[in-house]
Amino acid sequence: MTKAFPAIMTQGIDEPCRFEGEVFDLEVVEGSVPVELDGLLVQAVPDQTFPPELQNLHLMTVAAGGDGSVRAFRIKEGHVDFRTRYVRTERFLLERAARRSLFGNYRDPFSDDPSVAGKSRTTANTALFYHGGKLLSAKEDGHAYEIDPGSLDTIGAWTANGAITSKTFTAHPKIDPKTGQLFGFGYAARGETTRDIAYYVFDASGALEHEAWFEAPVSAMIHDCAVTENFMIFPVMPITSDLERLRAGGPHFVYDAEMPQYFGVVPRLGRSDEIRWFKAPPGFTGHTVNAREEGGKILFDLLEANGNGFAPVVADRDGKSPPPGTVRNALVRWTIDFHANSDELTEAHRQVLTQVNGEGAHIDPRNEMREYRHMFVPTLDPAKLTTDVNGRPVPVMFNQLSHFDLVEGRREDWYPGPEATFQDPVFVPRGPGAAEGDGYLIALLNRPLERRSELVILESLNLPAGPVARLSLPLRMRLGIHSTWIDGAFAPEWF
Repeated sequence: MTKAFPAIMTQGIDEPCRFEGEVFDLEVVEGSVPVELDGLLVQAVPDQTFPPELQNLHLMTVAAGGDGSVRAFRIKEGHVDFRTRYVRTERFLLERAARRSLFGNYRDPFSDDPSVAGKSRTTANTALFYHGGKLLSAKEDGHAYEIDPGSLDTIGAWTANGAITSKTFTAHPKIDPKTGQLFGFGYAARGETTRDIAYYVFDASGALEHEAWFEAPVSAMIHDCAVTENFMIFPVMPITSDLERLRAGGPHFVYDAEMPQYFGVVPRLGRSDEIRWFKAPPGFTGHTVNAREEGGKILFDLLEANGNGFAPVVADRDGKSPPPGTVRNALVRWTIDFHANSDELTEAHRQVLTQVNGEGAHIDPRNEMREYRHMFVPTLDPAKLTTDVNGRPVPVMFNQLSHFDLVEGRREDWYPGPEATFQDPVFVPRGPGAAEGDGYLIALLNRPLERRSELVILESLNLPAGPVARLSLPLRMRLGIHSTWIDGAFAPEWF
């Protein structure tokens, strides 16, 4: 590499890692790995391989524009092996051949090198999901890529044998735990900034079962979704896109504080003319947590912020963004009646279940689409932030792992100290017959000032006791995005 990364990518909470490799049998530095744990923890990581060649570098490019890398931990019989490998997307291969960056700002084809016009821009760097015997790495701006769960080799772009004709596919599809069906979609399905949505349902084997196309009320991000026994839900975020702004060199996404919340609801196998768009007062729609039906109505739980939840990487229409840590969020339940005469939702349809101040909530997967009690979230306690020896703020995103008991209204936290920040955890049930929420939380923990990372395993219902096992990683792990657990019955042996 003949050009250095810009300071904005190397002097903050994170910086490119650019590493591929493996460590056999990680060192356990405290406790012991529970022998009943058997599976594969995989995480999607944005990790830029080459410095951007842009005069006007957008913050979203820095935070989420990196090449997709898959990080994996195979846990079995009290041992943990580690591997990490880049996803060989079309974009990755083109830039590697050129030995330089060819693609420009986040979701901005107008900033690309002319040599890659019309090529796939996706980095497949946001989340992984396992369905129909395939491990898939996805980013919502293109097609997912299939990854070999043993070697982490890239098998190729996934289109369900050509069934996916949308230009995009979500990184957050949902799987019905009873039927094994996968419910997914692509927004901006006909191209960047369009309002088109392509909705897909696949059977347990991965074959296309249903398809419908419709339009959203606005051109905006639809990052997540939710499914119930009878309905699919599309929450539209107040992060808007505009083609003319993009052409003029502006950012792809802008926060619009005045935009209403829209929830698209369609029957699971519904036609295009059956979708209803329910409109609610403005609010920042974060990741979904769960959805179910009760008394003929949909109970839709999600994390909702009281301001720009994507600050500072996405600014408002005036180019302004609130300081980090000043926007809080809560677990909110919306009650939606698909058969109601009105599409308007009011505060009477909204219930705050608990304050959270975190993101990426996990519940026991056995309780998806059902009533649930326990929620696990990496959270931030601003009162525990500190400075380094030079008086500069220690770069921390989430400084706690938190357990919320929604029945007792109780919360427990584990705080690992002032100089540590969590990555996205996974929840693993203790066993098939364990009570809801009884199991383990497994997460990467970064210690930025020490430039090292570790893997921690905690008992989910006893977080204040701290880890039952801590494992050392001999290198710094770049901050990843979403993590997934694959049960050992479906995870291959590693050799």
